Amino acid sequence: MRKYLPAIVTGAVVTVVVGFLLGLIGFHGFAAWYVPLIAGLFTGYIMANLQGTKAGPAASEEQKAAVLAFRPSPGKALIIVHRQGFVGKAAGMEVALDDRVLGQLKSPQFTAVEVDPGAHTLSVGFVGLAAAQNKREIVQVTVVEGQVVAYRATISMGMGKNTIKVERDDDVGTLADDLRRMKMVAPATA
Repeated sequence: MRKYLPAIVTGAVVTVVVGFLLGLIGFHGFAAWYVPLIAGLFTGYIMANLQGTKAGPAASEEQKAAVLAFRPSPGKALIIVHRQGFVGKAAGMEVALDDRVLGQLKSPQFTAVEVDPGAHTLSVGFVGLAAAQNKREIVQVTVVEGQVVAYRATISMGMGKNTIKVERDDDVGTLADDLRRMKMVAPATA
């Protein structure tokens, strides 16, 4: 609850400010309390959903160019995860590989990491209050030496819960044009 306190306080401040401003311009009765209450609740909800979202460090131009060459180092494979789309674009989508957090992606951004050949577990999910509304998606990835695989992470809105989808993007060649226009988030080193 403590981590959501700034969102609650912000929502309360918005409620008071909007109520005060509506009172100044002559609103009274139902609208004078209903509109500020809705504005405050909406603001608090959005702020809580964004709680925990962090801007990932941008990769250097050299790192990005190395990934866009689509040639992993000898003895390695390359896994790319990208995010595009409007829904939830400001909320950080946490990307983890083999229980190691690589970073958070907003839309449109991508990250990439070289891995040893073999089986790996890729998981993608939100942080903050948005995590409770979206089930983390887990995908099993098996790569061989020299292989480049890309995954697209998207979200679709639902009535009760939203759905995170992580789909393999087999056309890596045409993906290069999209990736060039995106910010690459440098994967966390551990």
